[in-house]
Amino acid sequence: MQRFTRLCSAVGLAAAGVLVSVPAAQASTAPAATDVSITAYQDCPVGWFCAWEDAGGWGRMARFQVGSDDLRDFDLNDQISSVWNRTGKTFCTWLNINRDGATWPVGNWRGDTSQYNRNDNISSLRVGAC
Repeated sequence: MQRFTRLCSAVGLAAAGVLVSVPAAQASTAPAATDVSITAYQDCPVGWFCAWEDAGGWGRMARFQVGSDDLRDFDLNDQISSVWNRTGKTFCTWLNINRDGATWPVGNWRGDTSQYNRNDNISSLRVGAC
């Protein structure tokens, strides 16, 4: 019986390792098909840059650890109204896809993008200084 218990524990740990080792370089949310979910600030985990379509951290959300050169892939191009950077690193945002146009650096900050004249006009973002 102890062997069986140890075997189950080992298999369980191996399976957990597989789940943990999944790369988290791009957006990740509950629905895998669209990578966008309806959520709020409290759903942004430590270590992620989260972006919402509505002010106050409401509405559809995508989260990133590296970024995206084209937010159309997440149906959030020119639709981001609030963000929370919980990565401990600066994220740079751009007005255009493919990291082009005016930039707005986001440090360890949470709030509405309208405060910085960036409401509904962010098209790409990437970890790193602008």
